[in-house]
Amino acid sequence: MKNSFVAFFDVLGFKNLVEKNSHEELMDIYDFGLYESISQAEKMTNMILGAITPQNEMESLKIKIYVISDSIIFIQENLSQRGLLYIISYCRMLIGATMADGIPIRGGLSYGPVSVGNKRGTTVVGKGLTNAYNIESKQNWAGGIIDRKCFDIVPKENQNLVNHLLNDKQHPIIKEYNVPMRDGSFSKELVFDWTIYNLIKNEDDVKNSFLKHNKEVNDSIQNKIDNTVKFYNLTKKK
Repeated sequence: MKNSFVAFFDVLGFKNLVEKNSHEELMDIYDFGLYESISQAEKMTNMILGAITPQNEMESLKIKIYVISDSIIFIQENLSQRGLLYIISYCRMLIGATMADGIPIRGGLSYGPVSVGNKRGTTVVGKGLTNAYNIESKQNWAGGIIDRKCFDIVPKENQNLVNHLLNDKQHPIIKEYNVPMRDGSFSKELVFDWTIYNLIKNEDDVKNSFLKHNKEVNDSIQNKIDNTVKFYNLTKKK
């Protein structure tokens, strides 16, 4: 058991994705969409942070990744400021990359103990995971929330780090936003700014992400689309 930063993501519209595609098509979507997005997000994160991080430190920032059906789990054991920045950067790149590939995701980043076992297949368990899952499951859009507690455990003045990230207009990775919740309410949270991803050029790209791969739109999905488009438009205007 280790205390770690843990991100949990859910693939939106997964049931529809499975039902509207053959098994071979589904595996192609995962191989050339989801897995490629994970790799692409890692490359971009390494390129950006690698320019300001010694190579020996970059090795310590590597994230453990698990994909189980429609769930994606990131575990970052490095609890430094750099470790937190790395997983935040990776997550926001992943949201943009998957959206560009027609696989919109919703997630939460939190903190806590987590263990990975391999006695009967891979098992991931711990409060860090449930914390991240609880954050993810409350939202009603494609995007993700960062638990403010993550900033409480890193060294130095955490509020200065939050303020620095929120005020960095040149390299935005997080912002404060009234997140739409599944119960109809809104909650002011720290969220990933995925809108910088260069393959998402306008709101039509966001809308098409929910339609790609033969997916259908019902009222529930349309509500998620509207909420996601609203975030995109408000964020890109600033």
